[in-house]
Amino acid sequence: MAVKSISELRENAMIYLYQMLIKASANMEEILGDEELLSEEFSSTIDFVLSDIRKFRETIADNLIDWEFERLGYIEQAILLLAIGEKNALSTPKSIIIDEAIKLAKKYGDDDTYKLINAALDKVIQ
Repeated sequence: MAVKSISELRENAMIYLYQMLIKASANMEEILGDEELLSEEFSSTIDFVLSDIRKFRETIADNLIDWEFERLGYIEQAILLLAIGEKNALSTPKSIIIDEAIKLAKKYGDDDTYKLINAALDKVIQ
């Protein structure tokens, strides 16, 4: 198995959260397959997010301008939730979290998704 970069592990974690949001409940092995795609750190980040997902949704919603969390696409929700989880569980610097979230938004979201992600995380992550 090839060694994955931290960006690839982060992307896998976002995909997992995305699948969780779609399925409402899921098994990590079922979503990601047999290959271990998540590092221990991102597994703990996901556990942290899922442990109090309602609170994190509210935190994000409180910082969205003229938008509601539930109206966001699942990709945007997953990116935002992962970013909050990473900041709290791993203490990754704000600039790295926002930069990586913007990259994910540009790769998976609509044309302007990255702007919403950037604005929301700038307020949410302290």
